[in-house]
Parts: sequence; C-alpha cells; structure tokens
Amino acid sequence: MKSSMDPLVSVVIPVYNVEPYLHECVASVVEQTYTNIEIILVDDGSTDSSGTLCDEFALSDSRICVFHKKNGGLSDARNYGILRSHGSLISFIDSDDYVSSNYIMHLYQALVRGKTDIATTSICIFREGEPPKEHKRDTAKLHVYDACEALEDMLYMRHLEPNAFPKIYKKELFDTIQYPVGKLYEDIATTTKLIDKAGKIAYLDENDYYYRIRPNSIQTSSFNPKKLDLLDQLNVVKSIVQTKYPSAINAYYSKEQSALFNLYMNISPDDTKEMLEIADGLWNGVKKNRISVLRDGEARPDARIASLLSFLGSIPCRCVYKLVRK
Repeated sequence: MKSSMDPLVSVVIPVYNVEPYLHECVASVVEQTYTNIEIILVDDGSTDSSGTLCDEFALSDSRICVFHKKNGGLSDARNYGILRSHGSLISFIDSDDYVSSNYIMHLYQALVRGKTDIATTSICIFREGEPPKEHKRDTAKLHVYDACEALEDMLYMRHLEPNAFPKIYKKELFDTIQYPVGKLYEDIATTTKLIDKAGKIAYLDENDYYYRIRPNSIQTSSFNPKKLDLLDQLNVVKSIVQTKYPSAINAYYSKEQSALFNLYMNISPDDTKEMLEIADGLWNGVKKNRISVLRDGEARPDARIASLLSFLGSIPCRCVYKLVRK
C-alpha cells in the first residue's frame, strides 16, 4: 500500500542483545504491505552481535536507519528513536517480537477510520519455543473509545494493552510526553498520558502483533526491588484517573490489586528480612483493596479471586497460586 497521500510512518525498534530474534523482527517490518515507512533500529549498547546485524540490515533496505548508542534502557532507546524519526506517525515494536505483514496498514486504516490520534490492535502472546495461539477475532467492527472508556478498558485488562505496542500514534503526541528512563513497566503510565492527551483511541481486533515471552523476561524472572517500579508507574496512573476520570477509579483498583498480588507472590517466604518487609507492605495493600474489588462486578475474575483468597491468609493464598501457575 503506497500512494502520494500516504504519510510516512516511523517504526522504532529498540535493540539490545537480541541476536537470535532480530532477523525475524526486522524481516516482518520490511515486508509490510504499507510501504511508506522508515525503520529506525536503535542499538542500545548491545554486547552481542545485534549491532552488527543492524548495520547489515541497513545495507539491504534503504528505509532502515541504524543508530548506535550507549546503553540507557528501553525507555531511553524509544525516546532516542522518536527524536530521530521523520514520520508524522510513529509505531514501536520490541526487537524480540514480530508482526504480520498487515500490521502498519491495519493500524493506519483504523486511525483514519476512527479519526483519532492513536490506533491499536490486539496481541498474540506466545512462549519461547511454542507457536503463537491466535484468538478468535472480531475484525468487522472498529471500536472508538473516549479517554475515560479507554482507560477503564485498559485497567480492567479487557482489550487495550498498556504497552507502547501494538499501536500507531500521531508523532505530535510525543512533543510533551516521554518514556521514563530507568524504569521498569514504563509503558502503562506513558500510555495513560498519551490516551489522556489524545482524548480517544481506535481499536481494531487483528492478530497482527506477536509478543514473545522469553525465559529471562521481566514477567518470568524472580522478584527484585526494581519490580516495585510497577507501583510507582501505577501511582502516576492513579493521579490522572482521580483528577480527570474519577468514574474509572474502580478499574484502577482492580489493576492495582492484580499488581500487588502478583508482586507479593513473587517473593519467597524464605527470602531476606528486607524482602519480607517489602512483602508485608504488598500484602497490606492487597488487604486494603480487597473489599472494593470484591464489590466491583466489573473487576477481573483473577483480581476478585485474589481478594477473596486473601481472607484465608497468605499461606493458603501461596498454595493456591502455585497450583494455578503449574
């Protein structure tokens, strides 16, 4: 898909030590049916051969631009790519993921049809070594959410993802918004700010983005205090919701409950005194939220079940959690 009217889309791909996955990712972007794109590979100080591979890709396609920089983390790499992009539209792809050939085209069409500044689609999650499980789609209908509806949907974890992907944005949204450097779970607060600024978001349910869960990913790694960044980012979300979208506050507490519970369950009861003190704080948060979550019929089942189980105490909760996670 290309015409003189098609705007340039900048596809920013942060790259850090992803040698086994990088070719699949970049190849999937090169093969887009929407061809008026620039592919910005930001080598964020890789110590494997990723940086060399990026340079080789650039030789094979004039649309690929490569930047090598000192390691600063995912947020820093995204911000770096945004500043060096030339498109009026921008999209992000993680370098260990890949996309369908219609990914950008579907997002662009949704943006135009919805008359929005952001459009998004759904993701197919798969674990390393397993084939993606594509879900049943409802592609016939384009959904356009206002900001409050979008935040409520995202926090209840229904359709809209908090991640930087799988979305397309008008670049002007990033004139005053950046990803927080040095933070884990950096997406959720930034996505909240972007939705707030845009005022609405279009959603088209397509199996276009393939999200890989690696054995050493944040989701699968054991607990460390850095994971508490999630609560810091959620506090940013809470402030925006309380101030501008108070009707979505129950959705926020549902999301927070899931976060508190999962962080708590990541800490071993045999851990250090410092870690157990962190665990106590997380558990107190679970207990504080449980009544409001149980009363919320819209809350996710896992958040309500966690709230209910918390009345039995932490030990039974851990037993059930381990059984479910097997």
